[in-house]
Amino acid sequence: MIEATGSETVGDALRFIPGASRDGSTLDAFGDTYLIRGFAANQTVNGMTANPLRQARDAVAIERIEVLKGPASVLYGQLQPGAVVNIVTKQPESVWGFEGAVKYARFDDWRGTLDLTGPLAADGAVRFRLAGAVDDSKSFVDFWSREHQFIAPSIAIDLGERTTLTLETFYTRNRIEGFFNGRPAEGTVLANANGPLPRALSLVDPTFAPSVRSNTDVSARLEHRFSDSVRYRAAISWTREEVDEENIFGVLGWDEPQRTLTRAVLDGHARGEAWSAHNDLAWQTSTGAITHTLVAGGDYTRFNRHTTSGTGLASSLDLYAPVYQFDRRPEVTPIPSRSRTGDEAFRTLGLFAQDRIGLTERLRAVVGARWSTYRQDTASLSGAGVGSRFQQKQDAWTSQLGLLYTPREDLALFANRTTSFLPVSGLTARGTPLQPETGVQYEVGAKSSFWNGRLLATGALFRLERQNVAVSDRDNPSSLAAIGQQRSEGVDLSARLGMHGWDVQTGYAYTRAKTTEDTNAALVGVPIRNVPRHSFALQTGYRFNDGALSGLRLGASSTYIGTRTGDVDGSFDLPAYWRTDLSMDYAMSRQLTLGLRIDNVADKRGYTHAFSTFEVWPEMPRTASFTLSYRD
Repeated sequence: MIEATGSETVGDALRFIPGASRDGSTLDAFGDTYLIRGFAANQTVNGMTANPLRQARDAVAIERIEVLKGPASVLYGQLQPGAVVNIVTKQPESVWGFEGAVKYARFDDWRGTLDLTGPLAADGAVRFRLAGAVDDSKSFVDFWSREHQFIAPSIAIDLGERTTLTLETFYTRNRIEGFFNGRPAEGTVLANANGPLPRALSLVDPTFAPSVRSNTDVSARLEHRFSDSVRYRAAISWTREEVDEENIFGVLGWDEPQRTLTRAVLDGHARGEAWSAHNDLAWQTSTGAITHTLVAGGDYTRFNRHTTSGTGLASSLDLYAPVYQFDRRPEVTPIPSRSRTGDEAFRTLGLFAQDRIGLTERLRAVVGARWSTYRQDTASLSGAGVGSRFQQKQDAWTSQLGLLYTPREDLALFANRTTSFLPVSGLTARGTPLQPETGVQYEVGAKSSFWNGRLLATGALFRLERQNVAVSDRDNPSSLAAIGQQRSEGVDLSARLGMHGWDVQTGYAYTRAKTTEDTNAALVGVPIRNVPRHSFALQTGYRFNDGALSGLRLGASSTYIGTRTGDVDGSFDLPAYWRTDLSMDYAMSRQLTLGLRIDNVADKRGYTHAFSTFEVWPEMPRTASFTLSYRD
């Protein structure tokens, strides 16, 4: 899927998951945020809980992306109900391999990648991998540009026939000028008396300082098999994140009716650090005719973040006749002094156990339980010198119960119930922490295969609920607020077909997601922001293996995102839209391949997501790209 769709980030690939919708910027490169089944997708790496810091891992170092819907919180820790996105990283191999590629796209977008792997010992017991990417990109949005660097070395060591130690690290840095934070709804998805806003419009002057984010991640994994039926895994990781930014983070309103905006400027710095550890033991055994696959273990996370920031008002901007500052920074009043500070720390500890029970040859059950405890400490100091300090601690039990029945070899029926628990990182506008989110999920469905396994199909009905939901504060976008309870229910269907060089993946989802309880009665019944009722995805490709066209692969993909609410209040909607992409790859030799992609072929003016009436993100226009790759 990553290669076939030309994906460069996790978010690029998630567009083709039924029921997935974007909830984070397409132009910030600081980490994609997606909703699946109405709620934010949770992320794990190599089957183990990821730490709280957002990690914008480049696709060049990713082997595959697994989307696990249904129960997950027992094994994977503090999560929202909905889905887990598991990133499987590329591992060192015992044979030499190399792949490099250069890509050029519209708007003067350059990208180079490399992936090198091989043995460091003659017997292959020690092996390495080095993946990296460099981007120098521009966009259809005026003044926006990005410099992206990513490098991910790893080494695997066989300590014995049954023991492997893997060390992985990556470093990524993104420097963005003209940080894009959306556009007003009036003139994009709503009528504006002055006409539609220009597609290339930027709300940021080119002389603002760039936004820079860097991440460093170091991890170690140990796996040991005591026997064919007993396996132990341990992992530890450390992540550091640093952010410097100066940008238009919000709009306070119109100075003139639907024409001139008052812009709010944020000047800030954030530094975060996280440690996480995971251990589990798996044991396959039986008690008479009943089989068991037992998994038990624990995980621990420690997270700290320090922020300093200041805000001010920039000169107003006429959106229909903008006058930008090209030789000096725009006037900002007052000048941000980074006098507001915040410190946040939390610790989480979890212990879990799960048993997959084979009751008969055709009936299986899954039972699991998890105990979690966390402690959160926050301290803040306002620009006026007013300080506050808060502390909270809480324990929670979560559980999992599921049944799987296979009446015949090509059909499986399943049902499950899962509860979840999620501490919330971030503060309210008053500098106070939020209560943790809790949730419950119900799911029933079926999986089937046809034509000797060439066609696989899955369908599921689901209902999810969560309480104490954290959302962006509409009056203070850099802070959080809480909604009482949200519910998401619906159906998702997916199918995959592979035969004679032709592959097809498709899916449809119906999702009805809304706020069901809140102290603000006006929010009850309002649909959840950015969640479409209907969504559809299709990806197909055909490879010619014989004749004059041998070596040619043609691909096409199409996604449909239905109407969505654009803000927490439900004050406006984003219209439905289709996006269709085409691709062609031709293997000129065994090593050399030339690729052509055209994204958004019909040049549809869709909108991917929104946060408020002043933050609406447009879909990218028609974009052609060429890629030359070498593989050996």
